[in-house]
Amino acid sequence: MKRNATPTNIIFGEGVVSIDGKPIGLTKDGAKFTVEYTYRAIEADGDKKKVKGRIVKDSAVAKLEVNHLEVLTDLAKLHPGLNVDTTTKEGYTIIRGTNGIDDENDYHKVSFKGKTKDGRECEVAIDEAINLENLEWEFKDKNEVVDKATFEGVEDEEDDGTDEGWSITYKTEAGK
Repeated sequence: MKRNATPTNIIFGEGVVSIDGKPIGLTKDGAKFTVEYTYRAIEADGDKKKVKGRIVKDSAVAKLEVNHLEVLTDLAKLHPGLNVDTTTKEGYTIIRGTNGIDDENDYHKVSFKGKTKDGRECEVAIDEAINLENLEWEFKDKNEVVDKATFEGVEDEEDDGTDEGWSITYKTEAGK
């Protein structure tokens, strides 16, 4: 039996997570891309199941979940509402919460860049996203602190809703 397989279209899980085009450093247990859709069936009296033509997509939220190992690298880009102070105490960095979200600095383009089995580039990206996870670190003996960040796609107030704000881009042919 022919399986119609194309193993060159396998995407490897090894790659680089970036924020605004800059790699974030080491991760642990990788990253995870999800688009959460909300569908709604328009029901009418007498329906026994969902009816073709009466199912609508209410929302789509793209997410990129990252388990960041280098927790002191670019922490303010990973978590909104943080202030990084490198001047108050010489030779030290002090990070504090600001009790607010900065519309200019707390939203980012986030991406994962990897490769297919035959070496073609592949990128999964969310155009504009913010991490709304709590800053939560576990301090365990014989284990490293891992900072979980889940970047969630957002839209501008004026968006027309036709673009979900995420993309998967890959080189079509190897070597070209």
